[in-house]
Amino acid sequence: MIDLEATLVGIAPAFAYRDGRLHADATPLDAIADAANGPVYAYALNAIAEAYQDFADAFAGQPTRICYALKANDSVGVLKTLLAKGAGVDVVSGGELALALSAGASADKIVFSGVGKTNQELADALDAAVMQINVESEAELERLNQVAVSKGVQAPIALRVNPDVDAGTLDAISTGRATDKFGVNYGDAERLYQEAARAPGLKPMGIAMHIGSQIGDVAHSAAACAKLRTLWDRLAADGVTLRRFDVGGGLGIRYKDETPPSIQAYADTIRAAVVDIDCEVMLEPGRRIVGPAGVLIANVIGEKMAGDHRVIILDAAMNDLIRPALYKAWHEVVPLRLPDADAEWTAADIVGPICESTDKFADSRMMPPLAAGDRVAFLAAGAYGAVMASEYNGRPRTPEAVVQGQNWDFARKPRTYQDLIRGQSAPDWI
Repeated sequence: MIDLEATLVGIAPAFAYRDGRLHADATPLDAIADAANGPVYAYALNAIAEAYQDFADAFAGQPTRICYALKANDSVGVLKTLLAKGAGVDVVSGGELALALSAGASADKIVFSGVGKTNQELADALDAAVMQINVESEAELERLNQVAVSKGVQAPIALRVNPDVDAGTLDAISTGRATDKFGVNYGDAERLYQEAARAPGLKPMGIAMHIGSQIGDVAHSAAACAKLRTLWDRLAADGVTLRRFDVGGGLGIRYKDETPPSIQAYADTIRAAVVDIDCEVMLEPGRRIVGPAGVLIANVIGEKMAGDHRVIILDAAMNDLIRPALYKAWHEVVPLRLPDADAEWTAADIVGPICESTDKFADSRMMPPLAAGDRVAFLAAGAYGAVMASEYNGRPRTPEAVVQGQNWDFARKPRTYQDLIRGQSAPDWI
């Protein structure tokens, strides 16, 4: 038998069993599942606010701007919660910029990141007067200068520098090695800053990096910060004065048995790199703020035997949560109702209904007896879950609910089949 209470404390402390039913705060998750009538995400807003505050407290006394990485979870309910705490926003597309502004984010607290910004996105960022544009290539630097000159403005920029530091995480989510697609080469950065300082449409404001996601050891961050600081000092000696030291995000969370660094240890690492310079630290956490605070609730369709394998079939699928299919990522799966103390747990494959062999959440996972109509929750699903969902196999987009105490509501309402069809049309010549 798995110790479910201990699992929740270690991975998803915002969730707990009360009278045998899984709750977020004071809200039973069954109530949300009943209303959704299908797979549904649920986010505990108090836990999200507390995680943001943990970052703010860890950097107390150091001028710091915390810009939530919207790509981790773009629920407006989540975003408004963080904006109310004073968060800025890190966006990586024109769509995310529009969403942030519509939710009430102040443009002077928005940083626009991303490796492939179009001229239209650059223009949109300048029109909105965002705080900073993190430039990722020499070609983008030239295009941004042209767009800014055409508008008669100066673009506030930082170069995202690739420090060639391995974050020690999955290959698919490492971004700071020399062979990764992100950022400008470390060896080119000094020259590019000099060119940017002379360009009429550019105003260098900071230096930036982001070495990867799910970072599990602050030593990797320390190595990257040290290289960034060396470059900062060389630029200062060359007469390029910067204000912002942007360390990106990527601090890991626990999915299975990881021991992620504390936020305070992470903050202390960054403080050590900037202890004797006058700068504003910028960081863009996402997963660490929202990951543990979200679950995906799924309904059991039934079970079958595939040879000698027990197979649990859910109504959730890879279109709802693609991380296991995409990264072989682990999510703990727990029942919404506590099983009997003497229940016999057996190994089971946990799968979805999509017509793909990769539509599988887990292999040989120890699970209690489950019947059709029972429900399970995927833990630590608040980051890179719903935001990566699709409508593959004609499955409506996964709804999202937000919870605060005894209150809950949908932030993204359940969609119907008509919603799938709406917006499509065939040209009349067919």
